Amino acid sequence: MAAVIAAAGFRACASGGRQRRPASGAVAYVGVQSGVTLVELMVALAVAAILLALAVPSMQSLINSNRLRTATNETLATLQAARIEAIRANRRMVACLTVDPNADAPVCDGNGASGWIVFQDADRNGKYAATERLVRRTSVAGEVRLLGSTALNGRITFNADGMARDAAGNLLNAAVSACLPLTAPRQNRSDISISAGSRFRAERKDAGGKCETPGDKP
Repeated sequence: MAAVIAAAGFRACASGGRQRRPASGAVAYVGVQSGVTLVELMVALAVAAILLALAVPSMQSLINSNRLRTATNETLATLQAARIEAIRANRRMVACLTVDPNADAPVCDGNGASGWIVFQDADRNGKYAATERLVRRTSVAGEVRLLGSTALNGRITFNADGMARDAAGNLLNAAVSACLPLTAPRQNRSDISISAGSRFRAERKDAGGKCETPGDKP
C-alpha cells in the first residue's frame, strides 16, 4: 500500500501537480489550472480594436467602389438597351435621367437624378407620357449622383438607325457622370461618354471627393 501511495506521489510531482488527501484516505491528484490574466485580456482587446480600425475604412471604400461600378454598368446597359430597341422596333427611343424611375409616371429630370427610364417617344417631344411604351427602368444606389453634360440635357434620343443626335441634328457627343461625394474610394467618379452618336466608353477618375457636371467630351 505504501508503495502505491509513493508511486502516486511520484507521478503527481513529475506532472507538475499537487496532492490532496480526501477524507477517505485515498490520494487524489489535482492539476494546475490555467487561464487568461486581466492584462492579457486587455492586450488582446487593444490589438483587436486596432485591427478593426484599420479594416473598416478599407471595407467602406470597397463597398463604395462596388456601388459606383454598379451605377456605371447600369448606365451603360441602359444606353445600349435604348439603342438596340430603337433599331429593333424601328422607332425613336429616349433614355432620360429621372428622380424616381419607379414612379407610376416617371418624369425626365436631370436634377437630382437617381436612375434612368427608356421609352418609345411616339409624340417626339422627349417626355414620357402614360400612353407611350416604357421599355426599361434603372435605379442606382442612393449615395450615387448622376450628372449629365450640357449636350446631354438630361436625355439621349436614339433614332431608328441607332444613332443619337443633338438638337442641331449632329451626331451626339455627350457624357454623364456617376459620382460619389467621398474620398473613399479615391477614384470617386465614373464618366460614361457617348461619341459619334453611338460609341460608349466609361472611365474612372479621381475627382478629389467632388461631384461636378462633366464636359461633353470628358
